[in-house]
Amino acid sequence: MSLFNRIANITKASLHEVLNKLENPVVMTGQYLRNLEDDIRIAENMLKEQQMNANIRLRKSEDAAKAAKESELRALAALEAGDEAGAKVAATAKIHYEEQAQQYAAEAKEALDRVAELEYRLKEGKEEHARLKEKRNELAARARKVEEHEQMERPNFSRGMDYGAAARGFERMEEKILEWEAGTQLSGQSYAGSGAAGSQVNATENAAVAEELQRMKDQLASRKN
Repeated sequence: MSLFNRIANITKASLHEVLNKLENPVVMTGQYLRNLEDDIRIAENMLKEQQMNANIRLRKSEDAAKAAKESELRALAALEAGDEAGAKVAATAKIHYEEQAQQYAAEAKEALDRVAELEYRLKEGKEEHARLKEKRNELAARARKVEEHEQMERPNFSRGMDYGAAARGFERMEEKILEWEAGTQLSGQSYAGSGAAGSQVNATENAAVAEELQRMKDQLASRKN
């Protein structure tokens, strides 16, 4: 079960399984709250990591875009000096940096999307924790009433034993728990991200370099005219 499924989905099956093992269901509700608190802390750490990742990718994208611009200026200078080979190297570098800038920008967007998802789920998780904590206090109060009722209904041999008093008390407790679990059904979402694959210099890239060089030559020619 994923982290957000645990935050959003306390299932009836799990609830009944624990109920079968515990005489006091209030103890079980406390454990659910502790599990939810642990999940919230994990999600908060994940949020910080994704925010940092997004910032790093954005900075790398900006740096790559700056390097692409500098490479273009070097290519133009080489063409003006008649250095065709140097211009080709600089143009190739420009294309490479532009691709890097686009890749880092895409990765930054993915990280920011995950940040938004985590922020939304954290808000849901904290609201659910507050609601369940209040519900647990209510359930504990009902349990205390059951115990008090049991104390009052303990066997009095002068009037005979009342076998049904305790059973009725626990039936009322189970009804309350069923009301509680009916309101705790939420759906979780999962998300998955994928990184962009880097490209290599090949025949297609060579064509792009040639096209870029021609564009620069045309640019220089227009300046002279």
